[in-house]
Amino acid sequence: MSLSKQNWIAAGVALLLAFASPVGALTSASAADRDLDAETWVQDLATEATEMLSSSDTTGTDIAVEFQSLLTEQAAMRNFGRSALGPYSRTLDDDEFDRFIALLEQYGTGVVRSRFSEYSGQTIVVTDSSVDARENFAYVNVNSDVLSIHGDVTASVRWLLIRRGGDYRVYDITVETTDETATFSLLQTQREEFNSVLSSNGGRIEFLLDYLRQRIRESGMEPAN
Repeated sequence: MSLSKQNWIAAGVALLLAFASPVGALTSASAADRDLDAETWVQDLATEATEMLSSSDTTGTDIAVEFQSLLTEQAAMRNFGRSALGPYSRTLDDDEFDRFIALLEQYGTGVVRSRFSEYSGQTIVVTDSSVDARENFAYVNVNSDVLSIHGDVTASVRWLLIRRGGDYRVYDITVETTDETATFSLLQTQREEFNSVLSSNGGRIEFLLDYLRQRIRESGMEPAN
């Protein structure tokens, strides 16, 4: 898959998109209801991500930069950011939101990278998908399994995409172990984390930006702003 050839027209999506909960997003679907193009898109993305993290030819810093570029180019980051902020997103002006998104790209990709690193050397295989169509876009849920080197399923990864026209972007990623002892939703986790910081500091965005900068520095990177 050539990321440079992916063409995404960045368009503002109504708050309905940012805060809506996809109906039936986590259910399996018959072949007729599946989005095979989305399944291929996710398979290519997952393969590239796992190969990148398993590479021994690049430094940790190089992998961090490449992984950030990979995910931010393929993620609906601004939609994700508004949803992660919840009602606090309505209090930000354009400049504050832009600064938040720039830091979120660094911080969020670090979180995803650490999760995917747990499955280094394993294989992610897409199994099926389902579509929740809306008026001008669709939510597409793509299910995949994480396979050990012996072929055993060790976890499932559910990819929630936004499809506009023929373009896809990642809106959320949920990882669940096969024994159901651990479930991680990127969107839910970040929403709880960010709202905790904001509610403890009078809803002031600068406290959240400082929090993100600190966490980014702890990961060994320099904050974007």
